[in-house]
Amino acid sequence: MKIIAALLLPVTNAFSLQLAAAGRSSIRTALCNSYLDNLSSASTSSNTFAATDEQATEILDSAFRRTVSSATNSPSSRSIDKLSLNEADELANGVIKTIKRNDFPPIVVTVVDRQANILVQKRMDDVCHAAFPEFSYAKAYTCVTMGVSSREFRDKYTATDDNAKISQMNSMMAISGKMAAFPGGVLLRNGENKIVGAIGVSGAAGDEDEYVALTAAWESGLSLRTMPEEHSCTTVRSL
Repeated sequence: MKIIAALLLPVTNAFSLQLAAAGRSSIRTALCNSYLDNLSSASTSSNTFAATDEQATEILDSAFRRTVSSATNSPSSRSIDKLSLNEADELANGVIKTIKRNDFPPIVVTVVDRQANILVQKRMDDVCHAAFPEFSYAKAYTCVTMGVSSREFRDKYTATDDNAKISQMNSMMAISGKMAAFPGGVLLRNGENKIVGAIGVSGAAGDEDEYVALTAAWESGLSLRTMPEEHSCTTVRSL
């Protein structure tokens, strides 16, 4: 059976407030109902395209996860002042779940608090590089100490190819011995924009490391704001 995939696109925007107020268990149902409502009232348009059932499922799953992410800033989400051990463990498990969902290489994930102390560090089976735990911590440490993602830390000093700025960045990393200037570290802020911690991931490609950390935060149900706000991964298999 074919469906009109373009009908799914306005669902999140049109029903964002309704879904934000809904419980997680009812969000998927609301999305499906919204799609059916659009399907029943839609007219044929040259801007629509046919999609297979598998593609439609992927689009619904993507809309579901992104809507859950937007709902975390609603009053009904769990507001936090600092990360607890259980919350850090939930974030780490979310990273591993997203890695498996996308069939990315195994990773090490480190979740730190706002003082860059390790709350949780998990190493997946078959991680091949002994330095990955250190890399994942360095990414998270960079986020908390610099107040940006590890990608943004790199870009701040390298975007203009200014040798002086690059030298400054290298000096900072050499002095601290704990910083990393590559993607995979995601800064976490609460609803009041205060830093509560960070997630560092190492083992896959840098963009993939960053993507799984972001997705874990977005899907956690915690009221968290992430830096960066969007992912840059082009190898996502399950949005």
